[in-house]
Amino acid sequence: MRNINVETIRSVERAVHILNCFSFERPSLSIEEIVAKTKLAKATVYRLLWTLETQGLIHYDQKENLYRLGYKMLEYGGIVLENLDMRREAEPFLHELQAQTGYTVLFAVRQQDSLQYLIRLDSDDSFQPRSYIGRRRVLHYGALGTTIMAYLPEEEVKAIIEKHPLEAHTPNTIVDERKFMERLHTIRSDGFFVDKDETFIGFTAVAAPVFDRTGIIGAIGLAGATFKMMKSLPELIRQTVGTAQHISKRLGHIAHYPS
Repeated sequence: MRNINVETIRSVERAVHILNCFSFERPSLSIEEIVAKTKLAKATVYRLLWTLETQGLIHYDQKENLYRLGYKMLEYGGIVLENLDMRREAEPFLHELQAQTGYTVLFAVRQQDSLQYLIRLDSDDSFQPRSYIGRRRVLHYGALGTTIMAYLPEEEVKAIIEKHPLEAHTPNTIVDERKFMERLHTIRSDGFFVDKDETFIGFTAVAAPVFDRTGIIGAIGLAGATFKMMKSLPELIRQTVGTAQHISKRLGHIAHYPS
C-alpha cells in the first residue's frame, strides 16, 4: 500500500470497518453484533448500514432481522478476479492437475500477513477443505501458507509469528518456533511441503511455491484423504511441483527448471 501524507475519510473508514465484520464464519450479523465489533454508536451503525444497503453493498433480511454482504460485493469480487493475471495464467495448469490426479486443487497468494485463496477446484470426495475462494487466513496456516513462509526472509517470518503465534489445529501441528523454522529450511531445500494430518486429521495436502519476476507470490496444492494420497505421494509431489514451475514460468519467473 502507498505511504502518502493524506488523512483518511472517517465515514468511509467506518463503513469499511462494518464490511470487515463479515466473514465466512459469520456471513450474517445483527446490528447489535456489528455495534459490538465496531465499537460505534448504534445510530451511526444504522445510518452506515442503510447507506451501504442503498448501494447494494449490504442486504437486510427482514425476516431474520440480520445483515449480510450484498450482491454488489460479488460483482466487485468478479472484477478483481477477472483482472488478476496470475489467476488467468494459473487456471489452465490447475485444471490439468486436477484432471490428472482427481484431488482438490488450491491456489493461494500472499496478502501481507495473510493467505488468500484465489482458485479452488474440488474433487468428488465428500470431505472438502474449508478453503473458499476469497477466504483469508493467517499466513502460516496449512500447507500453502507454510510453503510461502519458507521463502520469506527469516526476520520477516519471526515478525509474523510474533504478531500471529503458531496455533495447533490438530495434535500433529508444529507450534514450537524453533522446529517451525527448521521446517521452513527443509521446505526451501526440497521445493515442496507435505502436510499430513496437521491441519485436519485424516487429511493430507501437498504444496509447492509459485513465483513471479519479483519472487514468491503464492503456492498451489493438492488436498485429499490421507489414506488415498499416501499410496501415490511421490508422484503427487512431482505433479504438484511441476505444475507450480509451469505457472511460475508463465508469470515471468526466471529459473532453471528440468525440461
